[in-house]
Amino acid sequence: MSDTQEATPEAPPAAGTTRTTRIRRGLARVDRTAALLALGSLALSFVFLQVSLGYNQGRLIPPLDDVYIHLQYARQLGLGEPFRYFPGEPVTTGASSLLYAFMLGGAYAIGFDGQYLLAFAVGLGAVCAAATTALITLLGTRIAGRAVGVWTGVLVMVSGPLLWGSVSGMEVGVLAVLLVGAAYAFVREQLRGRFVATPVLATLLALTRPEGLIVAACLVAAMLWTWRRVVPSAHRRWWTPALAVLPLVAAAGQLLFNQLATGSVQASGVQAKSLLHQGLLMQPLEVADGTVRNLREIAASLAGLSGQDFLPPLTLVLAVLGLAALWTGGRRTLTVVLAAGLALVLLSLSTLSTAQWQNLRYLQPFVPLFLLLAVLGVDGVARVAGRTRRPAVLHGLLAVLLLFSVLATPTWALRFGQQASAMREGPVSVGDWIAYHVPPGSSVGVNDVGAAAWFGGHRTVDLVGLTTPGMDRASRNGAGTLYEALRHLPPGKRPDYFAVFDQWGGAPVGELRRSTIYGTEPLVSFQLVAPPRPLSVTAPQTCQIDRTCDRVNVWKADWRNAGSGDRPDLPVPGTIRDHVNVGDLDDEAAHDWTPHPPVLGLQPVSMVDAGQVAPGRTVVDSARSVTGGESFTLDHLTPGRPVALTGRIGAGPTAEGKSRVRVDVNGVHSSEWELPERPAGTWAQSTYVIPGELVTSSRITVSTGPVAEFVAPYPDYRSYGWWASQ
Repeated sequence: MSDTQEATPEAPPAAGTTRTTRIRRGLARVDRTAALLALGSLALSFVFLQVSLGYNQGRLIPPLDDVYIHLQYARQLGLGEPFRYFPGEPVTTGASSLLYAFMLGGAYAIGFDGQYLLAFAVGLGAVCAAATTALITLLGTRIAGRAVGVWTGVLVMVSGPLLWGSVSGMEVGVLAVLLVGAAYAFVREQLRGRFVATPVLATLLALTRPEGLIVAACLVAAMLWTWRRVVPSAHRRWWTPALAVLPLVAAAGQLLFNQLATGSVQASGVQAKSLLHQGLLMQPLEVADGTVRNLREIAASLAGLSGQDFLPPLTLVLAVLGLAALWTGGRRTLTVVLAAGLALVLLSLSTLSTAQWQNLRYLQPFVPLFLLLAVLGVDGVARVAGRTRRPAVLHGLLAVLLLFSVLATPTWALRFGQQASAMREGPVSVGDWIAYHVPPGSSVGVNDVGAAAWFGGHRTVDLVGLTTPGMDRASRNGAGTLYEALRHLPPGKRPDYFAVFDQWGGAPVGELRRSTIYGTEPLVSFQLVAPPRPLSVTAPQTCQIDRTCDRVNVWKADWRNAGSGDRPDLPVPGTIRDHVNVGDLDDEAAHDWTPHPPVLGLQPVSMVDAGQVAPGRTVVDSARSVTGGESFTLDHLTPGRPVALTGRIGAGPTAEGKSRVRVDVNGVHSSEWELPERPAGTWAQSTYVIPGELVTSSRITVSTGPVAEFVAPYPDYRSYGWWASQ
């Protein structure tokens, strides 16, 4: 059926037809196969949950800490404090789905609390997975016939990734059913060019996740295009295009809310995970490198080549053939929507540093659409074989895909239970300990903020920055900037305790121990005892499963040395006029601090160190790794007088001993400066005198750099801070 074919109007009910007869006829039109497949999906969701209960002594535990973030936001929303992670706290955008937060918040408001709210989230996901299975069956049937629809429904029903994500308690199932539902509504309403259900579903889609907004925007373009092509100008009504753009209006409203509430249109989760925001320097070529690398590895997973059992082998290849078959079959507008939407989604996800985390969670809602296209691709191949051979080729190839899927489904169920068990050992146990051992009114700094808040019942300081404003950018720049952000919190807002990973690939929380704010010994440690269950390097699971974060320590905070690095270790000549605190993001911005790496790919990663500079005096200070050079602006100077520039300087990883840098002032070469000899991991204080004739105003810009331009070796040191005195 082509885009331009008209629907055949239904005949009016015959005279004398009873209401009961009409109802029976309506029920008869329900696709019974789709209903049976939906029931099969529910049964498999039940099996997944039984496996998880078996791993967790009969108790319901989700496989991700992020689920508890949703539950905490939902509880606050149900209590009338939307988007405040705790009562009285600032509004934050850590909930990854606006629509899902309201759905769970509504459930809390009508009585679902505690484990019942978690059960509601899991049950909702299971129902959404079942509805997705039914809808994808109907969609496939409508666009390519019964065989395509049923085979797609079967493959979606047994899809391990979709089942895992749907019953995880996250918004995976909701997004999946809205994706398929919106596509199905578009196909049904496309023939008349009058869209009602499609824009409503697309609006909900746009409010579910950023990836949903991408597909919703493609549907908006398709609705407007179809309306202009199908509806004669004399019959066009303004409400159709007005309704069609509703998804974009809703998305704009959400972005406006983000801007007004937090000062950024982007949600904190996007900022914390995007390659565009990693580190201090924006390096487009490096972002492109990371994006292409992610895209290539995601493509391997979609092609069944990553060892992750995400999709059957060659699914991506078959999906591309499916797009071609859809185009040649006359569904050109739908082809463009799916091709553009899925391509843009893959590109968008590839810009995330977490693109492949948690079993490709962000990609799981799109599994039904990829499977539909793969079945269409197989159908296209079968048609080439000829009419007589087509059934054998079609069913034979699809049986192979089903075999690989069915073999992987138990693995995903076991993975679901194992990851939930690791959650119980880690974040859930930590949250329970916090609830019973941390004094009332105390706050806890955490890197996993879900279970710690949900079970702990104490105010949390999110070191990753999803639910605590200002921490996301600090954590992305290293331990030094994170330390500075924490120590600049008002005393009443600083964490009284810390519950953090000993090591982790996310925020550098383990390195904060060097700042002494953790104290000397942990109060308690939670070491995972279950065996590690890694899949492969290219198929990462949750970090508790592959043991990249196998221990959580709880510390009593010690702030006695906070801010001790603001003063120099030794007296400086004259009176201090200005101080550049390298590693403090606000102070760096105030002094125009800028690194000048000689090659792309180097970021001025921050760190924090402590040292005893005198008997009874311990200094803790942040620093940045400087390779090549840096520049900064000094203020409050007296023109014409020499300036003593005193630096706290440490050795870089490749530059123990002495090194020489070039010093420029306001772009004018001053001289060369031999930095002090210092072993790795320590610092020294050194002073360089800027001649008075170069101090032409009260404000000067100082730059350090290599003596020889362009070629190695380069200066390599740690820059902790600079004092200007006269």
